[in-house]
Amino acid sequence: MPTTITAIYPKNAAKPAAPYSPAVQAGNTFYFSGQVALTPIGEFKNENLDSELTQIFENINALLSAGNLTKKNIAKVTIYLADINDYNAVNIRYAEFLGNITPPARSCFEVAKLPLGAKVEIEIIAVL
Repeated sequence: MPTTITAIYPKNAAKPAAPYSPAVQAGNTFYFSGQVALTPIGEFKNENLDSELTQIFENINALLSAGNLTKKNIAKVTIYLADINDYNAVNIRYAEFLGNITPPARSCFEVAKLPLGAKVEIEIIAVL
């Protein structure tokens, strides 16, 4: 029997700016689209790296909540950086975001450009 794929559109998270779902559930696995610092009303919070990360983590928490998940359900994280020199600063905020859970698997890359001129984008895979 094929796995049903269900789109997740939380009311308190950023609306997609292109043809994609913020997250989808396929069986017990949740795939979160890359999150940049868009607010639920479409404002881009890009004053600095810290403000971007604050909004991204709020978006991730909203997506987790909409899927009845917690940070403990996160299995894999991919972080895209516009500047690899932000790696250490991102690690500090990322560790604060995770708290005392076992850290998930993770990749981190510098990329040429991110949507909206973002400094960072984060995508997640979570499992029930």
